[in-house]
Amino acid sequence: MRNKPLIFTVVLTLVLAALALQMRGKDRVEELSSRNLLSPMQEKQLAQLERISLARGEGQVELAQHDGSWGVVSHAGFPVQRERLAALLHALRGARVVEEKTSNPGHHARLGLDVGPADSEALQVSLHSPALDFGVIYGNRVGNGQLVRFIDEDQVLLVNRPLSISVSPHDWLALDVIRIPMPEVATARWTHADGETLELDKQSEGDYNLRLAGLDASQQGGNERWINSMVLALVNLTAQNVVPRDELTLPEPMLRMQVSTWSGAELEASLHDIDGRYWLLIDGFNTPQTDDEQLQVYADPRWAYQIGIGQMENLNKRQADIVRSP
Repeated sequence: MRNKPLIFTVVLTLVLAALALQMRGKDRVEELSSRNLLSPMQEKQLAQLERISLARGEGQVELAQHDGSWGVVSHAGFPVQRERLAALLHALRGARVVEEKTSNPGHHARLGLDVGPADSEALQVSLHSPALDFGVIYGNRVGNGQLVRFIDEDQVLLVNRPLSISVSPHDWLALDVIRIPMPEVATARWTHADGETLELDKQSEGDYNLRLAGLDASQQGGNERWINSMVLALVNLTAQNVVPRDELTLPEPMLRMQVSTWSGAELEASLHDIDGRYWLLIDGFNTPQTDDEQLQVYADPRWAYQIGIGQMENLNKRQADIVRSP
């Protein structure tokens, strides 16, 4: 009688092990019965792509590679978000055909695979390389998978990996323009158009809070939030949009900004008001440590970055704004 719990445990363990082996066997059978969506030739061409077009209904974005970098064609080749591009290629490379469905084109519309109508929800991914042009159309979701067909082919396939991705060019822009960790900032200088200048520094390397020059300790305390937010708005900048600088008629800047880091890097930027829209220019970025991965600044002088009103207000602070009484 005392052995009943032990016997029960042994039996339960054997049952669970058998179930696990059975499920593993099913998974193995499914894996062996499926195949890669892309042929070996198509997979090889993914590494040699020169252009990618994504279309859904009337929405479309085109990406092109130039000198080893991917850019958004409608935005003069401004860099794409690498994470979004990697997700697209990963979905294509990892998709496996689970089942072949109908090859009757009359069913394409019902399955979400008809790209003809202007309001079609089908996603068409066109891929262009020197040796091969091909593409995939993504239709309705089925369980955890999705129905697809190759461009110019009628055969419908069920793949195990669905794809949902934006066809808005704006969503593909890499607008994380400046990333400098706040502890890396050593000094900052803000100069307004009327001559008011704010000088900021830190007590020691590694500190987070900046101090405003000319204030005693009693005035500094309690105002760190306002002082820091002014510099954070620049060193952690995500733009709302980007245009080539030569498309703008730029007035004199309303504000000039300079930031230096403990490693000796120097960032210069300026803020411009054009009819109530605010544009930030990166006028210079120099760093003695070119391999410093902590400092990420896209300092290409061809671009002007549009920022929002809230971002402008954080940048365009004066001493009266950041030194507040308790």
